Amino acid sequence: MAKYAIGLDGGGTKTEVAMLSAQGETIYMGRLGPLNPVSYPESPAKIAEELARFIDADCAAICVACAGAADKAKAEGVKRAMDGIFAGPVFVRTDGENSLYTALGERDGVALISGTGSICYAQKGGATARSGGRGHVLDDAGSAYAIGRDILSAVIRASDGRGEPTALSEAIFELCGTDDIAAITARYTACPKSEIAALAPLISSHAEDAIAGRIEATAAEELSLMAAAVTKKLELSAPSIALMGGTLLHQPRLCALTAERIRARVKDARCFLCDKSAAVGAGEFALARGG
Repeated sequence: MAKYAIGLDGGGTKTEVAMLSAQGETIYMGRLGPLNPVSYPESPAKIAEELARFIDADCAAICVACAGAADKAKAEGVKRAMDGIFAGPVFVRTDGENSLYTALGERDGVALISGTGSICYAQKGGATARSGGRGHVLDDAGSAYAIGRDILSAVIRASDGRGEPTALSEAIFELCGTDDIAAITARYTACPKSEIAALAPLISSHAEDAIAGRIEATAAEELSLMAAAVTKKLELSAPSIALMGGTLLHQPRLCALTAERIRARVKDARCFLCDKSAAVGAGEFALARGG
């Protein structure tokens, strides 16, 4: 087989894998389990074990992009896991850095990502800025997890009589097979965050519901604040802002509302939806730096 490079885009739900030829053509796309060394400390070793099954001596370089890689010790742990299965160059980058490269290459601009979590990065002339992405316990505003959490909170509040009735309640009851709030609370308190994030599309399928609309508007507002923050930090003028991640890619209403809120906050912002795989972007980086 001819020389190739591998890019991995790790997240809290899954890891996308892209294999690129020496000419930069995508020759394979696949999925592995989650990769986040903070939320899932064992995940780097598991991903390395899975990856070892299909790489060979023709692999020229590997680039791993994942949440949690901003922590130097965690990033080194990811690299050690990959070094254990591959003798060539291994690059470990944050998901934000990789998203910037995927959407913009070396050009100035902003990458706003909403997936299971959320983060925003910007670059200008070699300088970078970040907003958000501090984890689901304290942050990740505008992410699928935050939306799912707000849906569950609204259902609990409605059940208690503290909040307005919402069609989201019936959706959750049907999904859980019960209207017992104690049982629902117990289920989602103990579940992986990906299960809560999976509820996010309910705001789109219940767009006529007032509570769902407010949750969607809050998510868009939070995401726009992140984009505005990094734009201000780097004094970007008329910035290109890439909207990325599964939440924005698969929820057009939320994506459009987010772009609208960004344009209201950032003068002459040029928002665009980037559907290019971040795993492909990581593979391109591996080729450029180590291929």
